[in-house]
Amino acid sequence: MTGLNTFKRFLSISEVNRTILIIVLTVVIYILNPFFYTPANFNLIALWGSVYAFMVMGEMLYLIPGGIDLSPGGVICISNVLMGVFVIWFGWPLWLAVIVVLAVGAAIGFTSALFANAFSPPLKFLLPIFIYTIMLSFVLTGIARIITGAFPIYGFPESYSLISKARIGPLPITFIYLIIIVVIFVFIFYFRSFGWHLFATGLNDEVARKVGVNIRRTRLVAFTVGSTLQAFVGVIIGSYLSVGSVLVGPSYLLYILAGAFIGGISLAGGEGSPYGAVVGGFAVYLIENIIVVLAISAFWKEVATGLFLFFFVLFDFYQKRRKIFSES
Repeated sequence: MTGLNTFKRFLSISEVNRTILIIVLTVVIYILNPFFYTPANFNLIALWGSVYAFMVMGEMLYLIPGGIDLSPGGVICISNVLMGVFVIWFGWPLWLAVIVVLAVGAAIGFTSALFANAFSPPLKFLLPIFIYTIMLSFVLTGIARIITGAFPIYGFPESYSLISKARIGPLPITFIYLIIIVVIFVFIFYFRSFGWHLFATGLNDEVARKVGVNIRRTRLVAFTVGSTLQAFVGVIIGSYLSVGSVLVGPSYLLYILAGAFIGGISLAGGEGSPYGAVVGGFAVYLIENIIVVLAISAFWKEVATGLFLFFFVLFDFYQKRRKIFSES
């Protein structure tokens, strides 16, 4: 009986339920088209699912401590373009360009936290970060267009493509990056004090402050790392496409937010996990992959994403309602 109760508690975990639902969905798609379970398609899912997971993890570091980031599209765009500027136009070594681009991403997140901290209080924290990051999205994308004249930058060395296309055994290198980063995040979230500082800040920043949490520093670190991850995504996508283009990045925002919700990361703060971010990222890419596998018009992508998100909203509400009634 104890084993059964333990199993029920395991199934009640939000991320576990969502993973099971996604697995069931893939089985249904396989029945409709067996190509879904081929090595070539699994490679695409592992590669691009990891990229989307990075995006959602970057957003997660804004959401958990009670903020929101509306600038990931701009950060990804400017990072992608700057790689072309540094490597093709300036002739920098690839490693130096990557380091500088990641530093730019970190600086963007750092300034976001500084701005939000400066105006909250008296303003609620969400308002300054909302305004600042939506401004960043426009400004960064605009700067990328000014730099390039909206023309793509080509001519990257072959070594650049290895950042995204190299393989370690059967696994694409992007999936290896993801495993490493998830392990680091799990260690920090659950085995270091910074982890509970992060969640406490998002749940109730006033209470967190009273128990000794430096909420300004917590958000400063989280936002800096979050935007660095988005810059890394810009590098990876540029590497895969071998181009620096202003078209890379701006369209991702709504999919990132959808992935965050699907992964169980609360938009109200204080709730989420690295594994949930991975689930959300892979779920969002699976929608795109399924549309391709089933040969459905690409115009249905937004419809499918919206319906998929709505399904998870209903499922989440049902789970929480059942939990409330079972405890009452």
